Amino acid sequence: MKILVKKHFGRLIPLYDSDLDKLKSAKLKEGETYEIEIVKKRNSLFHRKYFALLNLCFDNQDVFTEFDELRTYLTCKAGFYKQIETPNGFMIMPDSISFAKMEQVDFEDLYSKTIQAICNFIDIQEKDIIDEIVNYM
Repeated sequence: MKILVKKHFGRLIPLYDSDLDKLKSAKLKEGETYEIEIVKKRNSLFHRKYFALLNLCFDNQDVFTEFDELRTYLTCKAGFYKQIETPNGFMIMPDSISFAKMEQVDFEDLYSKTIQAICNFIDIQEKDIIDEIVNYM
């Protein structure tokens, strides 16, 4: 069973009536122990901010002609990749940033490390990127 909850005065409260109904129908017994998994839902506005950051970089560089190639490069430079052994040696594959594959905490880490990768790639100060990102959203 999956339900959405919010923390309210130290308690987890179901976010919607349908979530409360699910919780009631689970027939949880008083005094029993249950395991729950806490996953922070991804913030779609932050997702857009990440792509605005990538677009800002793409518009201010002349190495990559394809946006997806730049995105792959920066994802790997930020340290979000898997190394795969092949018959011809090793290759790296960028981690998926899909909502289903990456939690919000990890996505925020990716965002922060991508800023650093961009600073190194196009020789720009972090403050300048942060100031300019507002214009790309």
